[in-house]
Amino acid sequence: RGIVHRDVKPENVFLSGDHVYVVDFGIAKAIAATEAERLTSTGLAIGTPTYMSPEQAMAGTVDARSDQYGIAVMLYEMLAGEPPFAGPNQQAIIARRLTEAARPLSAVRSTVPPAVERATLRALERTPADRFPTIEAFLAALQAPSGAAFSARSWRRPAAGLAAVAVLVLAALGARAMLLSRRTDPEVIALYRRGVQLYDRRTAAGTVEATAVLNEAIRRDSSYAPAWNALAKTYARALQRGFRVPDVPTERLLPLAVTAVERSLLLDESNADAWTTQAIVSHQIDPTDPATALRSVQRSLALDSTDAAAWHQYAIMHADNGDLTAALHGWRRSVRLNPRYTQGLAFLAWGHYWRGQYDSAAVWADSAIHVDPKYVLAHQTSALVEIERRRFDAAQNRAEAAVRLADDVEAVHTRASLALVKARAGNPNLARAELLPAEVLAGSFAPLRAHTAVFLAEVHAALGDIEGVLKALGLYGAPRDMHFQLHLRCSPTFAPVEDDPRFKAMLVIPRPPRGSHC
Repeated sequence: RGIVHRDVKPENVFLSGDHVYVVDFGIAKAIAATEAERLTSTGLAIGTPTYMSPEQAMAGTVDARSDQYGIAVMLYEMLAGEPPFAGPNQQAIIARRLTEAARPLSAVRSTVPPAVERATLRALERTPADRFPTIEAFLAALQAPSGAAFSARSWRRPAAGLAAVAVLVLAALGARAMLLSRRTDPEVIALYRRGVQLYDRRTAAGTVEATAVLNEAIRRDSSYAPAWNALAKTYARALQRGFRVPDVPTERLLPLAVTAVERSLLLDESNADAWTTQAIVSHQIDPTDPATALRSVQRSLALDSTDAAAWHQYAIMHADNGDLTAALHGWRRSVRLNPRYTQGLAFLAWGHYWRGQYDSAAVWADSAIHVDPKYVLAHQTSALVEIERRRFDAAQNRAEAAVRLADDVEAVHTRASLALVKARAGNPNLARAELLPAEVLAGSFAPLRAHTAVFLAEVHAALGDIEGVLKALGLYGAPRDMHFQLHLRCSPTFAPVEDDPRFKAMLVIPRPPRGSHC
């Protein structure tokens, strides 16, 4: 049908009775959706390194012969028990693929028919022009009698024979996926998927429940890498947002996240999402240096450049480092790949908000609410944007919606946003009446996390209370945290205190001149 899959691998070939299915056209769909803009324009290879063709590994032009190469790698693996190229890491495997020819199958297994060996090795040629011109020609070569010289012109296409060969070849290719699915209890997979759904809510209740569900999945099967990966993310989020997890002291969250992500990577270091998680955890270990986390994100994208969550993390790292242009590029890429990715939509709104582009920010915040009307962050973001558009009634409606949806420490954040609406609308007494219970409630979440300190300080800034700003910000124990610094540097709400020497002294990177974007 003219589609280049770009990620043909055993995990994407499934059997159901006599039917064979090739699944997960995410990369093909993403490239089609970008139209003129190629995903490879970033210089990142697209696909899974073990199975990608040399031209894919070099982020070059691909066609159907690249998928032919992936099929040949799988066939070689099924016949020999291992892929044609091995190495200590993915970079070494790619380097061997670019410089060496695949070793003969007969050297590994003498019973492989000569015609099958010749066909497989030809489909594994480093240069696309040296492979078969079509997949049908590849199948015909696999059918050829042993010792017969293959000629594309002499081939005839008996429909039944072609179907039989196709099922035979693809059945072998799908065997690994079936074995994997048999090894993993369906209940474990169901628990893992439930845990991911709960994590994606980005709420305290969802995070707590996700922790319990994912730990149960691991209790049932401690070799299931995706569950370890999701658990690491959940612990990291609890730490970042200040969510309380029953029976887990705050100081234990980071060590547990580190252990979980290391276990996930030990079980499967080719999992792109696990490297995204490694980036999240690395940022928690040292929030003053985004460089280490960014390297992990880049490794994730090198393995799979169609992962919306990885592009979100890429954007966060660049925003923290003072490059909002690159950050906005990352968030746009994330929602282009997954238009229903609420976190990407909400942070596109944040990016434009920090840039002072409030009309654009409003569009993306509204989009996040449209996708998930119960998404607390989207309502809170929309409230902040509407404040800057001086649409205070709309801002209050959004803030009140956030308050109704929030729980745990998010109740502090959303109450502070409602207080901010009233302060900016010129109602300081009403603002203080909202701020007081938020500050009292915040006292039960010591030590205070970055976002809690920022949201409380913003209300004091809107009230012109520099002492209150400094006191609130001083409650966060890592003032050089680059994400904390991003809020101080770019939030328009701190404009009333930006000239105060004590506020300036807190900034690692100066705020931009008034009237210019962050």
